[in-house]
Amino acid sequence: MARRRFSDAQRTLMQERILDAAMAVFEKKGGLDALSFRGLAAELGMSYSTPYRYFESKEVLVNALRTRAFRWLERLIEDAIDGVSDPEERLEKLAEAYIRASVLHPHRYELMFFNLDSTDEAKRSLSLKAAKRDALDVCTRVIADGQKRGRFPRRTDPLTAAHLFWVAAHGLVSLQIAGQLVMGRDLNTLMPLIIHTLMKGMEQLDPAEAPPKLVNLQEASS
Repeated sequence: MARRRFSDAQRTLMQERILDAAMAVFEKKGGLDALSFRGLAAELGMSYSTPYRYFESKEVLVNALRTRAFRWLERLIEDAIDGVSDPEERLEKLAEAYIRASVLHPHRYELMFFNLDSTDEAKRSLSLKAAKRDALDVCTRVIADGQKRGRFPRRTDPLTAAHLFWVAAHGLVSLQIAGQLVMGRDLNTLMPLIIHTLMKGMEQLDPAEAPPKLVNLQEASS
């Protein structure tokens, strides 16, 4: 008997169903080690070979999960600033939403950022690259808008400023997830201070005055 052919809409619906189950397994049952196509099939009540019709390998499935996670983060921070007009308040709410959501979903955050970019599939995935770029672009656009309206200084370009916010937020989240904030300051104390410091830093930072690179890290690691 010939295999039934599905429409594009039906195929997309099944892919989303598999990704829903995969994210649930990943977050609740032990991360990537707990994620297998056979386990997903059992979770969904389908034959063990069915997931392969929609994702040709576990690597492809994981990258689809990562793409979905970045899209989730993008929507979340967009929602946090929706209806807020003041540029400084928008930047504060964006940073706070990023940090709090990441801490509340540590497994999802690990999926997005930790030790998974070295695979060939991840490097080739245009959808994953686009999802990463679009998530960061929310912050870039908020800063650019603030500069256009004369609320943020123009000495630092928006993309560089957004990366500085990202680096600081990522460091705070990573330390919190790893349980390393044990030296007398906690997340709730540090988060508003970091956001305030970064915002004030934009007033002082002049990239032209930055010290020269001490070492090319990419060359040093090769």
